[in-house]
Amino acid sequence: MPQVTFIPDAISVEVPVGEKLLRAAMIADVPVSASCGGDGTCGKCRMIVERGAVEGGRSSKLSRSQIEQNYVLGCLAQVTGDVTVRIPPESRPGRAPAAGRGSRLRNTVLSAEACSARVPAKRSAPPLYKRAVELSPPDLTDNASDLTRLSGALRREHRLSDAAFSIDAVRALPAAAREGDWTVTAHVFEPNGCTPQIMGIDAGDSTDTHYAVAVDIGTTTVEVAVIELVSGDTIATAAEYNRQITRGEDVITRVIAASKNDGLETLQRLVTDTVGDLVELACEDAGIPVESITHYSVAGNTVMTHLLLGITPRNIRTAPYAPAASTFPWVRAAALGLPGAPGTQVICTPCPASWLGGDIVAGILAAGIPWTEKLTLFVDIGTNGEIVLGNRDWLVACSCSAGPAFEGGGILHGMRASAGAIEQVRVQEGSLEPSILTIENARPLGICGSGLIDLVSELFLCGAVDRNGKFTTDAPEAFVRDGDHGREYLLVPGADSGTGEDIVLTENDVENLMRAKAAIFAGISVLVESVDLSMDAIEEVVIAGGFGHYLDLERVTALGMVPELPADRFVFIGNSSLLGAKQFARSREMLNKARKVAEMITYVELSVNAAFMEAYVSATFFPHTETSLFPVAEQLLAERSARKAVT
Repeated sequence: MPQVTFIPDAISVEVPVGEKLLRAAMIADVPVSASCGGDGTCGKCRMIVERGAVEGGRSSKLSRSQIEQNYVLGCLAQVTGDVTVRIPPESRPGRAPAAGRGSRLRNTVLSAEACSARVPAKRSAPPLYKRAVELSPPDLTDNASDLTRLSGALRREHRLSDAAFSIDAVRALPAAAREGDWTVTAHVFEPNGCTPQIMGIDAGDSTDTHYAVAVDIGTTTVEVAVIELVSGDTIATAAEYNRQITRGEDVITRVIAASKNDGLETLQRLVTDTVGDLVELACEDAGIPVESITHYSVAGNTVMTHLLLGITPRNIRTAPYAPAASTFPWVRAAALGLPGAPGTQVICTPCPASWLGGDIVAGILAAGIPWTEKLTLFVDIGTNGEIVLGNRDWLVACSCSAGPAFEGGGILHGMRASAGAIEQVRVQEGSLEPSILTIENARPLGICGSGLIDLVSELFLCGAVDRNGKFTTDAPEAFVRDGDHGREYLLVPGADSGTGEDIVLTENDVENLMRAKAAIFAGISVLVESVDLSMDAIEEVVIAGGFGHYLDLERVTALGMVPELPADRFVFIGNSSLLGAKQFARSREMLNKARKVAEMITYVELSVNAAFMEAYVSATFFPHTETSLFPVAEQLLAERSARKAVT
């Protein structure tokens, strides 16, 4: 990847081709003024290209003289190769930092290829595979039925004895045999090693065109991927919000909604409509008919899985928190209203517990944990924080309610990660002047989870927020003030926001984030202590989930959300639920492995665990009441406090 060097800071960072200079500066912790969110309207993020070149960056905010001197706006200039840029004094928020801080390591984000490398290379056939056969045409001396001919050919050519035939396959056989000049392709389905079933018939040899769909059903977002099974490649993806959001943003609200009148049928229709429309869109993008899909592989939390299948989740909500099922039968896609051929099948990943679902089982496999000897901590951060600890020999897990703060809920100006959401924040030490970036570089409308963590950690490390989550009394009045909701920090003035109103962070917002991070760390602590180990024994930490993909490790650690371990022990895996669902779609072996993993997990119910409440209370400080757990954060705080005393 290209390297961007900032002077006079003497800091370098690697970024992908096409990355904006302003975002590169944010990644490298180089302070640059930016109040418009990166849409080019404020003109404050001026930079001078001294070596190398960038694409774009010119603006009416720059004078002709500045353009001649290679000035660009960092929010508009795209990196095309190695480049050195100077940050002029007027682009600094407050005083310029000392030079020579070196290079900052970026989070390690595993690609799909890297995830595949963590899993054994050996693969079996997909859960539903294709077999082509040639049939002898009937004549007056041999007028046996088409089905008899197909059964014999499958037995002779593919050793598929006693195969059962669905009525859909039988109905399709006569036309397919004659259209294909007596060559047909059977869709063979072997659920859990049972008697093979023929679910569909194609005319001719269609074994080189075989497709499946992997689905991640999240509480907030649904994502699908169309897979070409011959190569194993993903050929199209699509995503959108789960339409069940209209019946509640969290799983508890939806469980309640499903218990009323026709609520279960309505919620099932909303999610199947979401999945179905996405599949049709993805198939259109891939240029294939939806009828070519042979099967769906679905991963979702326990409530989402129940709702998809039309199974009541009523008892998940109340003690003793017993779901209706933890493993699920195959079901015809048509029975759920999903697109496909008459014989297209759907399988859902097992859900080990009420609050530990198939999305986590899929993530465990995608991370390669069932094959590693390393003691691995797997954390999927969202409204619920699902946490798994273990390796190939054993697994313990828990789920803790972190609340909606990570998704912008319960925050005065919080919002989901969509256009206009502030996703990255840096705060200048001393002046507390902020620099922000928004999703799609749109004018700021609010702040999403990753931006919230950035902002609170920045204010904490700058000394503007104390360990109790309160604004300090000596914070500059230009940014910390009394507001309608108590003390607040001015992040974006109304003149620069997309709403015309000030975007602020309140003490109540900080408290909500503190509670959320405390729940995550307490859950981790309980699992580690339950197996009589220490945090230092953890050899790898896998952060999963779409939200986790965008977290800044240094800031997450500074707040005390995850253990303070060497940076090279952390990897970010993104949407591990979808990655796992893809593996199941490609391989019957992996699907069977998922069932075994679900069975080997020991689930720790935190609602009746006294140690969890004790650990939670201890974690409701920044970073923690036991400061020895976070020596690096404490050292950083001490250094900044010393600098503050000098100035």
